[in-house]
Amino acid sequence: AGRQLLRNPGFATVAVLTLALGIGANTAIFSVVNGVLLRPIPFANADRLAVVWETDRNSGTSREPASWPDYVDFRDRTRTLAGAEAATGADISLAPEQGEPARIAAMAVTHGFFGLLGVSPLAGRGFTAEEDRPGSERVALLGEAIWRARYHGDRAIIGKKIRLNDEPHVVIGIIPAGADFGLDQIHARAAYHGPYAGIGDVDAWVTLRATAESYPRDTHPIFIVGRLAPGATVETAQQELASIAADLERSYASNKARSVNVESLAQVVFGPTRPVLVMLLAAVALVLVVACVNVANLLLARGTARLREVAVRGALGARFGRLSRQFVVEALLLSLLGAAAGVAVAFGGLKLLLALAPADIPRLREVGIDARVLGVTFAMSLVVGIVFGMVPTVQAFRIDVMRIIKGESPAGSRGRGGRRFREALVVTELALSVTLVVCAGLLIRSFRTVLEVDPGFRAEGVLKAEYQLPTTRYPRNFAVWPHWTEIHRFNAELLDRVRSIPGVESAAIAGAHPLDAGFTNSFAVVGREAEGRNWPEISVRLVSPGYFTTLGVRRVSGRVLEPADDGKAPLVAVINEAAAKRFFPTQDPIGHEIRFWGTPRRIVGVVGDERFRGLTEPAAPGVYAALAQAPSSSGVLLVRTAGDPTLLARAVREAIWSGDRELAIYGVEPLSETLLESIGQRRFAMMVLGAFAAVTLVLALIGIHGVLSYATSQRTREIGIRIALGATRGEVSGLVMRGGLTLAALGTGFGLLGAAAGSKLLAGLLFGVGRGDPGTFVVAAVAALAAAALATWLPARRAGSITPTEALRAE
Repeated sequence: AGRQLLRNPGFATVAVLTLALGIGANTAIFSVVNGVLLRPIPFANADRLAVVWETDRNSGTSREPASWPDYVDFRDRTRTLAGAEAATGADISLAPEQGEPARIAAMAVTHGFFGLLGVSPLAGRGFTAEEDRPGSERVALLGEAIWRARYHGDRAIIGKKIRLNDEPHVVIGIIPAGADFGLDQIHARAAYHGPYAGIGDVDAWVTLRATAESYPRDTHPIFIVGRLAPGATVETAQQELASIAADLERSYASNKARSVNVESLAQVVFGPTRPVLVMLLAAVALVLVVACVNVANLLLARGTARLREVAVRGALGARFGRLSRQFVVEALLLSLLGAAAGVAVAFGGLKLLLALAPADIPRLREVGIDARVLGVTFAMSLVVGIVFGMVPTVQAFRIDVMRIIKGESPAGSRGRGGRRFREALVVTELALSVTLVVCAGLLIRSFRTVLEVDPGFRAEGVLKAEYQLPTTRYPRNFAVWPHWTEIHRFNAELLDRVRSIPGVESAAIAGAHPLDAGFTNSFAVVGREAEGRNWPEISVRLVSPGYFTTLGVRRVSGRVLEPADDGKAPLVAVINEAAAKRFFPTQDPIGHEIRFWGTPRRIVGVVGDERFRGLTEPAAPGVYAALAQAPSSSGVLLVRTAGDPTLLARAVREAIWSGDRELAIYGVEPLSETLLESIGQRRFAMMVLGAFAAVTLVLALIGIHGVLSYATSQRTREIGIRIALGATRGEVSGLVMRGGLTLAALGTGFGLLGAAAGSKLLAGLLFGVGRGDPGTFVVAAVAALAAAALATWLPARRAGSITPTEALRAE
């Protein structure tokens, strides 16, 4: 088998590279599916874990965090949950012994959180009930990753104090990697997730220390994770908790129109990602099929060239079994070489996939080419080898030994049958490639439609930088709210410094950037309280006066927030168009008062809608309050620059540190990058599927070219006779072109039918484009036919150049 491949290096190289492409792409995609979907969840009896959301019938949202009092009621009254614990995310600044402060992701959890999950510390101990009460000594658990990276895995850190948000915390234990599984996804899946979205890997765990005063019933930052009791199901838990929620709705005005939504943890974490990965796995399987079909055609062509060798072997006594063994071993060797090269392709492809993959795909850090992935690759290569080995075996079994030995061609029905089989393979691979091209076209059109959505602001030229002001240096005394002097001073001085940087056109500070869904709050229009009982909560946006100018938010009517709207001036607010249409459909909202946080604010203006819930989501009703009248310890600095915003990143960092050297700064990036990241999963699917479609189309065109070239060489005598009898070269070329275009038309037709069925997998990824979009189908069909015509032209041109003397010489 090795000698046969060495005698035909061209064939071996093309076949191995084709297989390497198909097997490598499958290995890379399967490694992602394996790391994300197939690995077990690192919790005890993970299938019994559930997430309890709150819902709002007025806004139509089904995944909102709960309030602390609601959580306590659910926990104390439920019987279908054997336990329920609460968590909320936080961005925390870790003060290092030297160097710049670091922003780390943290979770504040109730003391029984790890017991519920079945997670034990690697070292030290977990939280106690006493440590979860306000006023107790502050303690922290470190995540394994930061413990190994920053503290070199030294257990001596246990018992020592570290400074988190400028407050000393005693390290009491180390939590193993994986204990944060799904928590970032739970935050990301929430309709309104507050200022803690996208926490990523958890570096530190602290106690929640919540009370009804610190987390009142009308605020919703709490995520609830529960474990189903024996015999209970998600459905029975849903029924029971919905009944409890109905009682709360009758008892508290803040719970009007609120209920619950219970989902399994796996569904929350993997639900949005699974369709994308399954779709890509199906697509890459088609890539492998097309690659295999191409190699099968190569083997058939090579088998025809080896007919005399096979006939001689048979004449000398070789039986079908020995011939089969020879061909299977050759094919296995070929496929194993392709698999080895494919693994190399997979390593490079996986790096590219991970670079393109959006951050909201869970467990990306666990993706790699491990023993399971290599085992699947090896099994794949064995199957491919055995199947390929049977192709020339069947071909050899059907030959007429005496006819071949005498030097006659394998003409007749058997020859036509072989030709038709190769043509059927070409039609198959072209159909599969057209299916992928249509699906990729639908994703491309959908992505373009998303990009054409007006986000309500101008992201180009804006730099974003985020920070968190610790309460130790920036106290939040609600007795004197909103006169938080230290926070106001920091913000004002920061804006002055940033505006003085050369190249800065304007700057503003907000509690959340325009692509952060932020938080919502109950509210009422003064004088229309009864009417507003069934209204949804409104998204509250805290901004400085320069926000609308810096981001280019359109002013619709009235005025925007001004520097004069400070803590001494009457409280004012600006609402967006969605709020104006929803709550003032027949009135001018300017002059009316809106009450939230127990305080009325006069509406002074209406601005355009910002899509802070995502480009594909309808604009949500929002209200803007001045930071000077509603301060926030969370800060997002937004800077409009005259040129490339990345060039001012260092200067902006220094401007922040000039006010407080101990602040951790994070999220420093152009706002345009943040905008692209918000549609990262769509972009990822589009780019990967587009690449697969391009590869399969190229392979299909190579297949058409190869089959027609081979068929032309086999028909040299016939073509020479035709020309000798008066056929023009154009007629001969047309004969070959018609054959190629017939195959292309059949393949394209079947491909369009396949795309109509396969596009169902894309339903969740399409926006503004239907699954049967006629424009995409027509463009894909025309492109495939045009490319097939080009692949057919060269063999047709060669056929037209054959001379009768050349045909006689071949004979």
